[in-house]
Amino acid sequence: MKRFLPLAILMAFSLSFVCAQNAAPQVMITNVSVDEPAQAVYVTYDLLDLEYDPCEVWFGISLDGGTTFLSQNGTVFGDLGPGIEPGTNRQISWFSSNVPDLYQAVIRVVADDGHPVDIQTLVDQVDETGLYARLEQLAIKRHHSAAPVGLDEVRDSIRSAFDQFGLQVEEQPTTYQGATYPNIIGRQGGWVQEDTTYIVDAHYDGVSSGPGADDNASGTVAMLEIARILSQVPCRKSLRYIGFCFEEQGLVGSNEYVNKGGIKSWEKISGVLNMEMIGYFNNKINSQEIPPGFDVLFPAATAEIESQLNRGNFLIVVGNTASESLINTYVSAADQYVPQLRTISLAVPGNGQIAPDLRRSDHSRFWDDGYQALMLTDGAETRNKNYHTAKDVIDSLDLPFFSNNVRATLATAATLAEPMHADMDHYFLSDLVGIDHGGHAAFPCYVSISPNPTRDQLEVNLGDCHLRDLTFTLYSLDGRRLQVNQMPTGENSPVFRLSLGDHPSGTYLLHIRSGRHLTSQKVFVE
Repeated sequence: MKRFLPLAILMAFSLSFVCAQNAAPQVMITNVSVDEPAQAVYVTYDLLDLEYDPCEVWFGISLDGGTTFLSQNGTVFGDLGPGIEPGTNRQISWFSSNVPDLYQAVIRVVADDGHPVDIQTLVDQVDETGLYARLEQLAIKRHHSAAPVGLDEVRDSIRSAFDQFGLQVEEQPTTYQGATYPNIIGRQGGWVQEDTTYIVDAHYDGVSSGPGADDNASGTVAMLEIARILSQVPCRKSLRYIGFCFEEQGLVGSNEYVNKGGIKSWEKISGVLNMEMIGYFNNKINSQEIPPGFDVLFPAATAEIESQLNRGNFLIVVGNTASESLINTYVSAADQYVPQLRTISLAVPGNGQIAPDLRRSDHSRFWDDGYQALMLTDGAETRNKNYHTAKDVIDSLDLPFFSNNVRATLATAATLAEPMHADMDHYFLSDLVGIDHGGHAAFPCYVSISPNPTRDQLEVNLGDCHLRDLTFTLYSLDGRRLQVNQMPTGENSPVFRLSLGDHPSGTYLLHIRSGRHLTSQKVFVE
């Protein structure tokens, strides 16, 4: 549960997290009770919107500890759906079916006031300096036999970044010639249509001959930058960010993912954005080679390339004919949000067997299984003569071109996943175990927390109250318990100091509990 923040904090929050100068709503679960004989859960929540906009409200149920909110067990009714006016004591009732233990469920309430999120603002957060710094970190020799230490470092960097971004991290071990490296998967669950997933990916392995700045540190760095920005934005649909391994050994990692359990049974993969070498730019005449037969398959694209005297100054957007709607979405997003980027799109018939060179990356494994997928590329050796050599270094890349490709892919991913102007609160029903199931008593103290925003230290002040056996639990907004602090038994000081450690910047929920008393506060980490 949580109570309203003081107005000054809400105003600060609204100034920091506005879209089109409009503050997102605030939803706060204030009471939960369980009727075991009826297998019913009753939820009371408060809905705050500074502009008093009606909101659309959704109720979610998780039966896997808060990892996914997919359960449709039973019947839900109450203050749900569109047109819910802001106010206190809004009610939701859930009558469960086929849930053996209600207290293992996690519930959440999501509210969206319908104001559009400015995707351009997200695109503008792409940081060229940060991109270059991460290129320096990842553009190293990284090969399972020739440079395993480098491959270990890159693997660990991706995993660490996903953890830092607050994603749900999963590793899928994949083996090639006795070496085992994982596909590294960071998941950002959607707040409404969680079973609909879009994938943003790149392969993180390299060849033995060089640092592979373009192939494919560029794609890996882009994937991480997109995850850094979009992971902080609530979206209706889910995103998976994937670093595939062993692409250079025949698409081993993506084959493992598509065909051996990487895609969950409940997921609908609605589109894949595969970044394969996106950093090389050459504006000289005849710097872009046109492969034999290309003019027959793609006459319009050939004419467009020739119109600029075969300059290698564009991003190639490759899909198959089944992915034409995804191609159109990408090109439209690039035109709207990154108009300075030139794109040329190709729709290859079938699954690309007629043009094998267009199957040479992880997207083709998705084509073969019937999914829409794109390869985003600078053309590899048809433009970049450093391909698979020791000369594929950072200084050979064009940072503005690379950055624009990152922006275009981010804009497309955001368009597909649909950012929300929303807030969410969640509640672990396990917190009710051992408590009178009539619900939590109102918290008897006025609680203030400072400083807020903070960096690593937080002071909780209970005013004139002297409660015993306090527990402080910090949650991420996707429901993960990050830390628990227990006031020593017998201590009843009204002031408690918490060390928040090294949590990334963002918004968190602090649950404060003493016996049957429970309240929550939002904490902003700078």
